[in-house]
Amino acid sequence: MSEVRDTRLDSIVASTLRWGAYASFAVLFAALVVTPFVSAQTSGAIYRIGVLVMMATPGTRVLIALLVFLRERDYKYSLVAAGVLLILILGSVFGIGEH
Repeated sequence: MSEVRDTRLDSIVASTLRWGAYASFAVLFAALVVTPFVSAQTSGAIYRIGVLVMMATPGTRVLIALLVFLRERDYKYSLVAAGVLLILILGSVFGIGEH
């Protein structure tokens, strides 16, 4: 790993959380606006999409970080990012049926 990091790649990784939050907010706001005009089932589906976008944002950020680390040939951090991504995936898969 070189001691000089590519700031362009770091800004891509950092902006993932920001844009994910913006997208989630936009979908949730749209659901709030259309709720009086559509059925409860439709507005509930839009709310669920907004929440799913919010939940997918950290996983997407970890995936992008993994790709950045692999591109920089920083295999130690790539392994850590892959482990975190695996934990997120397993937690999502096995946590879906739990109440």
